[in-house]
This record gives sequence, structure tokens and C-alpha cells, in this order.
Amino acid sequence: MTTYTWKILDVVADGDVLLQAKYHVAANDEKNVVESEGNWFFSDKNVKKPFNKITEDDIAGWIEQESIQDGVSTIKSALDKQLDYLANYKKTSLPWNPQTFKPNL
Repeated sequence: MTTYTWKILDVVADGDVLLQAKYHVAANDEKNVVESEGNWFFSDKNVKKPFNKITEDDIAGWIEQESIQDGVSTIKSALDKQLDYLANYKKTSLPWNPQTFKPNL
């Protein structure tokens, strides 16, 4: 099961109106971790809470909710694709490095 950890790094607001947020999100599937950062510009400028009552979880939830297209969060989907790639990754030795045997422990 993949867990997602959100951090809000910065926000831009105009009074009580939240305009944008810089975020960092990490996805962990217990074998690999992938991370992404971005700036989210909110389409819904009518925040339902006074600015001084907004929490980091609120902002992360709003970003996640606004990123949903066709029932899927585009941010989480991109992270999931990276985790899938890593799960199926087959390492190839560089041709110019000496070929040595390394046991998988």
C-alpha cells in the first residue's frame, strides 16, 4: 500500500483568499520512495475558512481535490507511475565498467 506525505512549503494569499501554495509530496510503497514538488494555483478563490484557521492538512487536501481529473489525482498518479517503474526496473551495467558478479543479499 502506498502512503503519501504532504508538506506545504509556502503560500500566497490576498487577505483571507488563498491564491497558491508550494507543496512537496512523497509516495512510499515500503520498497521505494519518490517525491515531487510544485506550485498549485487555486481555481476556487473562496476559501471556506478564515485564513488564520487554515491548516497544512486543509491545503494539502484542497490541492489533492483540485488535482482530480476523471476520478484520479494527477499528482498521485504521476507518483504511482514512478513507483511502478522502480518496482519493475532492471539495472543494466554500463558497458565501460568492468563486469563483476554481485550477489543479491
